[in-house]
Amino acid sequence: MASKRYGHIINLDLFTDSYRVTGRALVGTGGIHAVLGDPNSDFLELEDAYISRINKPGEIVVNYSICAFRKDNINFIVLQDRRDGVPVGTQHARSIFTRGRSVATFVTVPSFEIKGEIQHDGKLLPRDILVQSMGKFQLIFAATASASLYPQISYSGDLVLVHKERIGIFCLEQNKS
Repeated sequence: MASKRYGHIINLDLFTDSYRVTGRALVGTGGIHAVLGDPNSDFLELEDAYISRINKPGEIVVNYSICAFRKDNINFIVLQDRRDGVPVGTQHARSIFTRGRSVATFVTVPSFEIKGEIQHDGKLLPRDILVQSMGKFQLIFAATASASLYPQISYSGDLVLVHKERIGIFCLEQNKS
């Protein structure tokens, strides 16, 4: 008897130091955060993966029906719908979009700089925000990621999940009230 796979499929763009991978991931009710935070697996599996180099985004190097990535080598993930980035059907999923105030942010990871907004309701201390935000990935809303060496190459999404351990610079815009 074949085992059933539970969950739903989300579309995403995943970025490593040199590559962009467009594909689909199966996630459960915990959303992509639960998959990324699963201590029982060091890998994220994607289906229908199309791989291109960062400096030539329109040129597909290879495509495979299934592939896996070490989670600690992922710099960031771009989602077109922020609802795909948080747990499904939970109070937390609803509150993450409305909790706190929007704060403009700038983040760098290897090969990319990312601009967008975080939602935060406490003091604006970058170190504290990175420590207090859930999981290993920082949520950045309405974000654009631009290639550092090729700024004309950029990717936008409703939500970008940035691997905290890959962050080189984390800046916040403080209101001058």
